[in-house]
Amino acid sequence: MKKIFINILVLGSGLVYAQEQISTQYSTNAIELYGQDINSGNAKYIGVGGAVGALGGDISSVEQNPAGLGVAINSDVQVTAGVSTYKNSNSFSSNRTEKDSNFDFQHFGGTFVFNINDSDWNRFSIGVNYLNQRLDRVNQVNPNSNIAFDAFDENGQLTNTYRFHGYADQIDGYKSKFSLNFATAYDNKLYLGLGLNFHETNYQKFSQYAEKTDNGNTYVYDLNGTPYSEIGQGFSLSAGAIYKFNYNFRAGLAYHSPVWYNVDEQYFAANFTDAGDISSYNAYGSNYDLTRGGRLVGSLGFVVDKNFSFGVDYTYHMNDGTKFKPTSYFNLDNSFIDQYVNNSSEIRVGGEYRIDKFKARLGYNFIESPYKDINLDIADVNNIVSSTTLSKPFVGDINRFSAGLGYDFGGFYIDAAYQYQTQKAEYLIGNSTFVDNDLYYVDLENTYAPTAKLNNSLFLLTLGWQF
Repeated sequence: MKKIFINILVLGSGLVYAQEQISTQYSTNAIELYGQDINSGNAKYIGVGGAVGALGGDISSVEQNPAGLGVAINSDVQVTAGVSTYKNSNSFSSNRTEKDSNFDFQHFGGTFVFNINDSDWNRFSIGVNYLNQRLDRVNQVNPNSNIAFDAFDENGQLTNTYRFHGYADQIDGYKSKFSLNFATAYDNKLYLGLGLNFHETNYQKFSQYAEKTDNGNTYVYDLNGTPYSEIGQGFSLSAGAIYKFNYNFRAGLAYHSPVWYNVDEQYFAANFTDAGDISSYNAYGSNYDLTRGGRLVGSLGFVVDKNFSFGVDYTYHMNDGTKFKPTSYFNLDNSFIDQYVNNSSEIRVGGEYRIDKFKARLGYNFIESPYKDINLDIADVNNIVSSTTLSKPFVGDINRFSAGLGYDFGGFYIDAAYQYQTQKAEYLIGNSTFVDNDLYYVDLENTYAPTAKLNNSLFLLTLGWQF
């Protein structure tokens, strides 16, 4: 297995890699593509911002606390479809915006409730839950003629100038989660739950760099190591409890274990001769293990009469538990995570108001970036290199706003939700080798840090039946 992706020289906070290059591809993907929870569920769950860890009663609540399954008093089956869109604006020398949308079946779930007579343990429930989220994203950087590289002949005469003519970074794929959950209720006050969770992350990555000469020729190169694809299969456990102090107030606590992944990767990489030329660009495959850190969820739920419910969830993400194996090979990647990745917090609030059979919902999420500030030598839009502090790079703070409506026809019900998400962060390009179809290559030696602002929208429709 070779690591041949975007490399940076990291100097800081007492841990110095003076001459060693660190691949951030593995460590940043571990946090961004594996480390973030799936943003999916039914329309009710999304509409209230997922703040249901203490309220429970719905299959999607097991994402916060599997004990929420025990609150349900009716069996239920449901399916959710939706449209996810993204609008990605990149700022470097100028602004560039990319947009796309996808239709998917985002979620399906079932709750099966078994009442137990003549026992304080009065209810037992089994639930299945499937979530799916698209990972599609495109970052494109516009041409910048100020970033230029001169070419000379053997006599030292200038023969041409190659100018930065754009950069494109694209990810296509999805991540999904299937969970089998069990819950019970004691005297309709104490609810306990357990979840067995099966995870999959599947994506492809493409990165290209273009140069244009002063005589008008354009050359396009692939990042050495791409196209790249990865399939990760993982397993985790979750357990939780909810206690109802009285009709109006309840509290919940849940623990979600680390996710233990086994990852298969496929990529293309250049083979260099002793003379420094590329002899071939071949496909390779390898396998590694990844542990994603666990999380702890504390929740409060409030109910007023039968008309209004309100929830607050706090999640502590234990990102420092993210590790690669074999550790001997991934020593630098694990050290990068140890030094530059924090444990992080997440807040969810949301409520539902009912008028007869009609329901209205609002929700909000704040997800803190897991990254510390990083100090690097960064080239600006004029290709001038200086020591630069990047604040929360790769994955910025996330804000989500949601709203939803629902109507209960008596057994059959329909819910709709809309979610808007915004996030801004700097990412790295450069300090890498790029290869074209004729096996010529260029080294983009400096590191650049464009800013990406990502706005996502999610439209969901859930159809369900209680029985």
